[in-house]
Amino acid sequence: MVPRISVVMVMVALVTGLAALAMLGRPIAAATLPSGFEDRLVASTSKPTALAFTPDGRMLVATQPGQLRIYKNGQLLATPALDISSKICTNSERGMLGVAVDPNFSTNKYVYLYYTYNKFGVCPTGQPTNANNPVNRVSRFVMSGDTVDPTTE
Repeated sequence: MVPRISVVMVMVALVTGLAALAMLGRPIAAATLPSGFEDRLVASTSKPTALAFTPDGRMLVATQPGQLRIYKNGQLLATPALDISSKICTNSERGMLGVAVDPNFSTNKYVYLYYTYNKFGVCPTGQPTNANNPVNRVSRFVMSGDTVDPTTE
């Protein structure tokens, strides 16, 4: 004879499983946005990782491959503000991973970038004790107009 508790547990598991399957077929409801907000795609760029806004409303977009892009006046500018792809590692979870605008940006024009610096010319993975591993950096740059001067790092 099968113990009664086992039958009950099997029935609960069966009902739970069927309910989960039934929900898979239903579309997920969209999030409700606060009044005055909208959800829409404004630009498309390769592997975006972070964004920040300048006081004048430009959106700075960091990309894993090492470009800092600018979205301005309703469009993504064709030329990156900065391209440091030649000095970073982008394999695994590495690359240009963060961007921040200085609180006094209006006067000092400082932009900070967090990226994986290719310090030794190689980008090994899975070797935590390898002396040639890249290092993560936070660097300050100066932005002039819609460009960031790489020599100001």
